[in-house]
Amino acid sequence: MAYAIAAGQAHLVLAQAGQLRFDDTGGDGAEDSWTEAPRLLWRPAGGQGALTATAGTRGVIVAVPELALMRALPATPLGGQMRQTLDRPMSYPLDKAEAGARFTAAVQGLEAEGAEAGPGADVAMAHHLALLLLQLWRLARADMTARDVSPQGLAERFVQLAGQHLRDHWKVGDYAARLGVSRDRLGTAVQRATGRSPQQYLHRQILNEAQALLTTSGLPVGQVAFRLGFQDPAYFSRMFLRMTGETPAAYRRAARARPRSGEDSYAAWP
Repeated sequence: MAYAIAAGQAHLVLAQAGQLRFDDTGGDGAEDSWTEAPRLLWRPAGGQGALTATAGTRGVIVAVPELALMRALPATPLGGQMRQTLDRPMSYPLDKAEAGARFTAAVQGLEAEGAEAGPGADVAMAHHLALLLLQLWRLARADMTARDVSPQGLAERFVQLAGQHLRDHWKVGDYAARLGVSRDRLGTAVQRATGRSPQQYLHRQILNEAQALLTTSGLPVGQVAFRLGFQDPAYFSRMFLRMTGETPAAYRRAARARPRSGEDSYAAWP
């Protein structure tokens, strides 16, 4: 079976089962190879063509007119970045897109608003489409980052992973293993990008979070330690003292004693 593709429309396909491919009948007649589901496919707007699928193929197709795509992208530098990404074909295993849950939810929102055609349906559909395109851009960006083997790309992946597991207190070797590189290679990349070794970077991030909690919350020092993943509050206090030259309690007292910048009253405003 085949689904006709009109010129000037981009297409998103969420294939749950079967095999499919895009056939470009408006250009040089080239055909994509068969793709096995579950798969997410994106084909940017171009000439006429067809989406061919084997018998029993199940999935959803979303046609996005060029004008609708332009309106859904933010009028910011981010919109320009998204447009560059969406101007090229994409293909990803559907399970890597969190089993397609987010994409499916956005598509279902589009379908529901289009079917109900209630007041403001066009506005709601535009928002669902914007969310769908944003999720696609995020997926493509994550894939490009994961495949980037340059030192900068490796450092960026380390920083992202550290943000997820900072309070788990992974060792540097754990990060290197997850990223598929040696400790030395990871250390060189992170040092070049951040000016710190991976261990120094992790300690600095923990310290930043500790200082924020001590300054903005009323949690006891022991609870701050537990919140940051430390099993031994005394170890946390020793680490804090070593890095700052003062205990967590002393840091909190000094922070509270510092005068606030600005005024608390609107009376001082001109």
